Amino acid sequence: MTALPVINLEQATADGGEEKVADEISRACTEVGFFVVRGHGIDRRVFDDAYALSLDFFRRPAAEKNALPMRTSTARGDNDYSPYGYSALLSENAYAYTGRQGMPADYVEKFSVGRLVLDDAEELPFPADERGTALRAALKTYFTACESLAARLTELLTIALELPRDFFATRTDRSNDSLRSQYYPGVQREFANDQGMGEHTDGTLITLLTEDGPGLQLRDRAGTWIDVDVPERDWFVVNIGDLMARWSNDEYVSTPHRVRLVDRPRQSIVFFKLANDDAVIEAFPKFTRERPAAYEPIRYETFSLRKMNALFGREEQA
Repeated sequence: MTALPVINLEQATADGGEEKVADEISRACTEVGFFVVRGHGIDRRVFDDAYALSLDFFRRPAAEKNALPMRTSTARGDNDYSPYGYSALLSENAYAYTGRQGMPADYVEKFSVGRLVLDDAEELPFPADERGTALRAALKTYFTACESLAARLTELLTIALELPRDFFATRTDRSNDSLRSQYYPGVQREFANDQGMGEHTDGTLITLLTEDGPGLQLRDRAGTWIDVDVPERDWFVVNIGDLMARWSNDEYVSTPHRVRLVDRPRQSIVFFKLANDDAVIEAFPKFTRERPAAYEPIRYETFSLRKMNALFGREEQA
């Protein structure tokens, strides 16, 4: 594993531990925008079930997977772009999320869910068999665990940011978070390149990723690509997104990253923590004492729609 800060959340339960861990997280957000979290208390079976059942899905015949094409819940007539369903190899392009058009597509398969997975009565694009039912249950459990971890991490950050303890909780409790289970094939001769996922930053508050092998890279401030890998599937690689960077007046770093294909397949599961549509994104007071805010206040709904319209090729409404 590259030398990312490793945060052991168990230490937050000791006397004075919360302040120490909060400072460690804040320092990582400032210096590199990435850190690793362990000691979070999530049962290992949550990870193993989600990975095993996701792999079972990705091994299905192409016709079965393509019968469940990825859609966004904007089809329901709202402004929620949370993805649901299957995305095939080369069907998405991470570069588009940063506004770069005409770039190569990504060699990755994805199966996605959003907050609607928490409602068992909601009709979602899962396989209509026992294996599909098990996959839905596993991803629901994983989603719930990530929600809890994201809440704990952002609560700790309020200490370092000198904010009310419930600052993020009251601004993210209705957020349209999403989870994407991803499968990268090993690099193959017939592929045009080794781009598992193109260079991009996330638009999130924070992103929680787990993986079962190498391929993830981040770009440091000198422009060097650094390999990131963790020893265990239940260690989270956490990164700051554009939303948190803006909220922090760019004191916290939203770091470019990508995935390169390696000599064997790779799985990852990534959870994107967002904000409520009506949350106002305005620089934290701590980071405007010595220099003015770089951005005007903006509702999260507006911030998000601009990014999602770029990703999905939709025109912004006047």
